[in-house]
Amino acid sequence: MAGHPLDPVLAALYKRMGGLRIAGTDGEFLLHRLDDQVDGLAVATNSRRRGTQEPFHSSVAFGCIPDLAYYYAVVPGLADERGLQPVIYINAYEERYVLPVASDVDRFFDTLSHYLEILVVDEGYRRDGMRGVDFPTGVPELIARDRRLVEMLVTGRFDFIMNPGNEYQDWLARVTSA
Repeated sequence: MAGHPLDPVLAALYKRMGGLRIAGTDGEFLLHRLDDQVDGLAVATNSRRRGTQEPFHSSVAFGCIPDLAYYYAVVPGLADERGLQPVIYINAYEERYVLPVASDVDRFFDTLSHYLEILVVDEGYRRDGMRGVDFPTGVPELIARDRRLVEMLVTGRFDFIMNPGNEYQDWLARVTSA
């Protein structure tokens, strides 16, 4: 994909499903469509690549929060020996920042499922669709369960793709202390 190998877990997911939308009243997660008619990975990734600008140059966007400039992407350059690629969350608004959220795609969906369990019992969300906690920023304790990701954060594996501003430093502190 875009000159990078496709993560094997994503490949298996796309082989089975071709796309996915997990939706609440305001939309939660959209897995870009990939089938014989539409290559949503190429559209999502290539439309945001501008020269060598990070984080889009080194990542492949596979999902988003519908109608917002928040993306989920894998980082092929950080693949492990099995080809599994870590997942980052990209806030592509003016203050652009990146938060590593999982050591691989399987861990990402596991963490997202735990977040959805929290969300369905959230009184505000149940009453009027207003979330009391956002993913991933509001659940560093869930992210910290991924010990391999925490190790990658502590050893600086994501430094090349990160905006070292306050958002990242705060995120690093919240995840490593959880």
